[in-house]
Amino acid sequence: MFLIVGRHALITGGSRGIGLSIARLFAAHSCRITVISRNQDIGRGALDTLPKSPDGIHRSIAGDISSSEIWAEPNMLDEKVDILVNAAGVTLIRLLVRSSIEDVQKVVQTNLTGSMLAVRYLLKKKLLRAEPRTQGNFSPVVINLASLLAVQGGRGSVAYSASKAGVLGLTRALAAELGPTGIRVNAIVPGYIETDMTAGMDPEVRRQMLQRIPLGRFGQADEIADAALFLATNQYANNCVINLDGGLSAT
Repeated sequence: MFLIVGRHALITGGSRGIGLSIARLFAAHSCRITVISRNQDIGRGALDTLPKSPDGIHRSIAGDISSSEIWAEPNMLDEKVDILVNAAGVTLIRLLVRSSIEDVQKVVQTNLTGSMLAVRYLLKKKLLRAEPRTQGNFSPVVINLASLLAVQGGRGSVAYSASKAGVLGLTRALAAELGPTGIRVNAIVPGYIETDMTAGMDPEVRRQMLQRIPLGRFGQADEIADAALFLATNQYANNCVINLDGGLSAT
């Protein structure tokens, strides 16, 4: 874990849920954190829950990653990023025919386009770049949060499933494109995790889902953070996709 000590992690959606759990774990390993969230107050509040960084001050940036405006801001970020975690996401549980165009666009733009724009911004500004390759060097890494629905689908999740399937395609293409430059790209495929997104589930739907999961429970955000830490520190992990669903995909 010493490889990320003193490194800088940029985490979209880092003010809540899985993104915040990843931020806390990385900060606990002496990583300096910058989170991007829609609300500045919520972002700053999230920073207050992080262990202090010995190498600098954690920072919060307010903005909508699905909008081109934030990525058009030349001075939004001006320091090297060692770890990019694309954790920002929104969900939509509704039949496609009953979904508005605006809702569909919001899901795809946040979950998929926002991730692409984040990587593009860092590459264009040369903020995400590898050091000369020597034994023991740290390779910068992009960690994308996909979803079990990306590979399994589900009724009422067309926009969400399509956007998260795109995240897996993005991961594979970028791993091939950026690997030769020394930048690694990986993904995590969570199943049902105890977050704000699952807190509002219909009780009967939740009960049925728990019956289908071999481990008999939803995962914890901290368990997804553990996988992110592995992907950040294992220097041979490129195009590595970690499935964490309690065995649901096996049923």
